[in-house]
Amino acid sequence: MTVAPPSSHPLPAFPPSLSAALDVQTYGAALAEYACRTVRAHGVRVWAVSGGSLVPVAEEGRGLALSDGTLAARALAAGVVLEEGMLACLPFGAGVLEFVGADPAGVESLLGLTPLLALALEGVQAREARRGRGRVAETVEGLVRSLGGSLDLPEVLTVTARSAALALGFGRAFVGLFSEFGEAGARTGEIFTHGFEGEFSGGIGVGPVSFERLVQRGEAIRFERGRDAGTPLAAGLAELNPVAAVIAPLTARGRPLGLLYVDSRTPGASASEDDARLVLALAEQASLAIDNARLYGIETRKREAAEALREAGAALAGSLHLADTLAQLLERAVTLFRADAAGVSELLPDGRTLIIRNAVGLPSEYVLRVRAKVGAGVTGGAVERRAMVAARDLPRDHADPQSEGAITGGLGGGSRYTRQLLAQGAYPFRGVVGLPLQTGAGIFGALTLYFREPLPLDADDLALAEVFAAQASLAIANARLYEEELRREREAAVLLNVGRLLAEDQSDAALTEAVRLSVLAMNATRGLIALTSEAGSISRCAAFNLHSPNDADLAGLTAQLGRGPRPLTRKYALPVAGSALIVPLRSGDDVLGFLYADDPGTDPPSDRVLQLARSVADQIALTLTRERLLSALAREEARYRQLAEGAHDLILSADEGGVITYANPASTALLGPLLGPLTGQPLLMLATPATRPALHAALDAARVRAVGGRAEIEVGGTDHPIRLEVRLSAVRTPGQPAAAPSVLMVARDLSELQTLADEITRRGQALEAATSRQSELRTYLTLFTQAQEEERRRISRELHDDTAQVLTATTRRVARLARDLTGEQRARADDIRADLDNAIESVRRFARNLRPSVLDDLGLLPALEWLATQAVTDTRLEVAGQDRRLPPTIELTVFRLAQEALNNVDKHARALSAAIRVQYTPEGVRVAITDDGQGFTPDQAQARAQAGHLGLIGLRERVALAGGELDVESVPGQGTTLVFTLPG
Repeated sequence: MTVAPPSSHPLPAFPPSLSAALDVQTYGAALAEYACRTVRAHGVRVWAVSGGSLVPVAEEGRGLALSDGTLAARALAAGVVLEEGMLACLPFGAGVLEFVGADPAGVESLLGLTPLLALALEGVQAREARRGRGRVAETVEGLVRSLGGSLDLPEVLTVTARSAALALGFGRAFVGLFSEFGEAGARTGEIFTHGFEGEFSGGIGVGPVSFERLVQRGEAIRFERGRDAGTPLAAGLAELNPVAAVIAPLTARGRPLGLLYVDSRTPGASASEDDARLVLALAEQASLAIDNARLYGIETRKREAAEALREAGAALAGSLHLADTLAQLLERAVTLFRADAAGVSELLPDGRTLIIRNAVGLPSEYVLRVRAKVGAGVTGGAVERRAMVAARDLPRDHADPQSEGAITGGLGGGSRYTRQLLAQGAYPFRGVVGLPLQTGAGIFGALTLYFREPLPLDADDLALAEVFAAQASLAIANARLYEEELRREREAAVLLNVGRLLAEDQSDAALTEAVRLSVLAMNATRGLIALTSEAGSISRCAAFNLHSPNDADLAGLTAQLGRGPRPLTRKYALPVAGSALIVPLRSGDDVLGFLYADDPGTDPPSDRVLQLARSVADQIALTLTRERLLSALAREEARYRQLAEGAHDLILSADEGGVITYANPASTALLGPLLGPLTGQPLLMLATPATRPALHAALDAARVRAVGGRAEIEVGGTDHPIRLEVRLSAVRTPGQPAAAPSVLMVARDLSELQTLADEITRRGQALEAATSRQSELRTYLTLFTQAQEEERRRISRELHDDTAQVLTATTRRVARLARDLTGEQRARADDIRADLDNAIESVRRFARNLRPSVLDDLGLLPALEWLATQAVTDTRLEVAGQDRRLPPTIELTVFRLAQEALNNVDKHARALSAAIRVQYTPEGVRVAITDDGQGFTPDQAQARAQAGHLGLIGLRERVALAGGELDVESVPGQGTTLVFTLPG
């Protein structure tokens, strides 16, 4: 059977006469009359299935000739409402209501009663089938009359218990509906009794064997004390202590509902098979009434729940402030679900911890101390799973995670404090439900419902709670969006006020006010702005609610600066602060200072506060940078004006119309005597008529091209006009038309330039003559040096070839003479020979110094090696690169330079050692003469030159004549290095 969903129209009252009808015709007549009145139709016909066919059983009203039963059969087969013209058919179980001209709203309102109509029809048909069965039929009819079609479940259960007890003549009876099922059997909830002196509490348990007989087999159980003593059934009924008893199952639609129990404590009482059939028949009829009442109660509760959800949704949507929304949420949750307490937990930014944001009915200590972890406990589990989590009896579930009552199983405390209370048996609640609150931006937290008794909510209530949580999540999302928008507006206002404040004034008072606005916007307590100088030190500091920190504290804060805002712990914050933040004031890569704010609390600043701090710092830095740029621009403008005022060139500016608006003093001094005041005159009037076209063309070019225009013009009409070379460029300012910019003209007096050019030419000629003379002198010195070397070579050769040879021959003659002499004469001859040998050695040494033959015969390196052996200072020769013969002039120059340098070392350096380092390069040769002597300063070298010691000057001149370079490196106490670089 397909049942249409409940409508939004109020559910009409179910007529008791329908449930009390004894046959189908009576039922049909009552239903036709009731339906025709309810839907305000012209006519109503009731159809019922009988013998496998759909037949009419009752009619009411007129217009029924329009129907032939076809539409009713189709509606019954489809299980939905069908309409065709003026006809409408509403199926219900094994019957159909057919309307002529019915109000559609009335038909829709009747949809909610279709389950009850179907059950009532089934009951009537069942009673007809059992009619004529004597005592059972009468008893059932009596029960039906007693129930009177009631849909009040407690009344139905109470009447059933009384009717069963009276029908059997037993003294007691009770009806209980099952609340729990399991492998161990079942257990009832509340018990409705008749004849019992006291009230039941905790329900009745049914063992697995009895449950199988009652529910699965559908049998009634008979008990007689004398017969069944000692059986498990007798043990189970020991508390009731019956003499005889009958137990029958209550089932409807193949679903177990509960049990009907009837007993007697009268001695000798017994329970027959007829008694069992009677109780079974009563249970069957009562099951239909119970199911009707339950369905009616469910439908009523659904409508009440829907209305409650609608009211709750309207209440939650009525506030856009999060605090009010959470308060409304808790109030509605407690009322709707009859909870003893409720709390809203919020997920902290760390994504792992939940704190109770708002609560109703929870102890203050519990709210303050509970900090649940995501995934732990009911609340943490709901947040982690993004689904409802419930514990029917949390203390029991915590002690026994495998207990049957645990919905989720193994739910412990979500926080250390909760676990302590559970361990001590002091946890104040038993039933707990956690519902996640999810928004579009992610999980907000959870709504937790607390009950002091085991969880009283059934599956429908829990489903309703999930819908309520979804409504609450939507309301929270709307409130957060609204508050986020308000926050952005407040932050924008703060940024605007800070920017406007510092743009107008950057005094200490303005900075202090900017700090105050920033600190309040970030929900901090204290703060300061520190500005740095160009040297990087703190130059200014403005504070709010804070004494100006000392230099050490400021240096400590400066050390914590990063690229962006940073949270600071107590260790790095100023004294007394529990947490803080610092953000640099940056302009590009330059740090202008920093903004600091702190609070006594230890919670770190949130990402939102850090983002706001960045925005405020950027606004402050932007304003400070702008003001600094404006100040720098003013300074540059003054500087450029000073340059223009002091310039020798003529500088004039003209507006877009070509009228002069500024002329520097040089312009006034040169052109004023000829033209009078320049300001206010057209720029073109400066030129004579003959040169004015050139100035006009240059002006047009400046306005069109970015490179500007050039021209030469004449000013004045005298015999000697002033010739000017001018350059014009366009100056475009905001708001000016692009086709008519202002013009800047820079002019130079060509007559003065001509004078300067003549002077430059004259001085160039003089310089050229001096250069020519210097070149001639260098040529002369070169020739002189060559002649000097040739003369030295000739003298060296003559001393070696002539004088040395004559002295050698004389020595040999004296030696022969000495062999012929004896005594004193021979000694005198030996002395003469020795003097001659010394003279020969002196002549040869002198000849070698004048021009060593080894240089001409063997080359540069052997000559330098010989030179090193002749030096007084211990000297070594070092060679780098592939050695080769150089041009003779270069080799001679290198030899003389090394000879002169070593002579200077021997005479002045007081060195212990020296070195000649020769390096052959592709371009020539590099020779370095080094010593470890006393060295000298440039002033000492200049003083020696003035005293007549021209060694260095001579070396430098000889190197220059050879086309090379000389570098001198000397440090007092660290020796001297002479480096000669010569081509070759």
